[in-house]
Amino acid sequence: MAEFLKRNSPRDRKQGSAGASFLTLVIVLFGLIPSSNGQQKLDQLLVHGDGFLFSLKEPEGWSGDTENAEKFSANVVLHENGKPKNDYAGLIRISLNEKTDENIAEDMAADMREYSGRYPKVQFKDLAINHPGYKSLAKVFYESGEFYEYVAYVNPGPKSKFLFSISMNTGKTEASEKELAAFKSALQSLTLLKR
Repeated sequence: MAEFLKRNSPRDRKQGSAGASFLTLVIVLFGLIPSSNGQQKLDQLLVHGDGFLFSLKEPEGWSGDTENAEKFSANVVLHENGKPKNDYAGLIRISLNEKTDENIAEDMAADMREYSGRYPKVQFKDLAINHPGYKSLAKVFYESGEFYEYVAYVNPGPKSKFLFSISMNTGKTEASEKELAAFKSALQSLTLLKR
C-alpha cells in the first residue's frame, strides 16, 4: 500500500500561518438543527489559527478533530464515527495553505508528477466534485489494488492568500459511496471567513 504522502505544499507553498500547531477548534452554532431526541445538533465547525478562519460542516456520520490533525499534516481531519482516530483509511484531511498564485491546475499537476515519481504505475482519474462558490479541482490518484488517494484543491479566489487542500486515502479499494459522499460534502461546505 502506498505510504501516506504529506500534502502540505505541492509547489513549495508555505503553510506558515496556517500551520496546524496554531489551531484551535471552535464549534459554532451556525444553524442549530434539532435532533430526534430533542437535543440540538451543532451544524458548523470553525477552524482558526494565526491569520485564518474557516468553517466546514461535518458530514453525516463523521466528526471533526483538530487535536490529532497535525500528525496527519492537516488543520482538521474528519473521522468516520466508530473508526479508530489513528486510522488513515477513509480519513479526510483538510489543510489551508498559503498560495503562490491562482493556478490550482498546476498545483494538481505538481502532485501528479510527485506521485508518478514515487509510483510509476499510478493512474489519475477526474472526480466530478465542485465547490458551489470557489474554483475547485478534484482527482483520484490510484494504483489498482494498491492505493486510492482522493485529492482536491479549492481556491477561495484572488482576494484570498490561502488555498484549501483536501485528501482522503481509502487503502487498496476505491472509496465507498459513503466515503465519497462525505468527501464531497466536506469539500462543498468549506468557507473561508478570514482571508
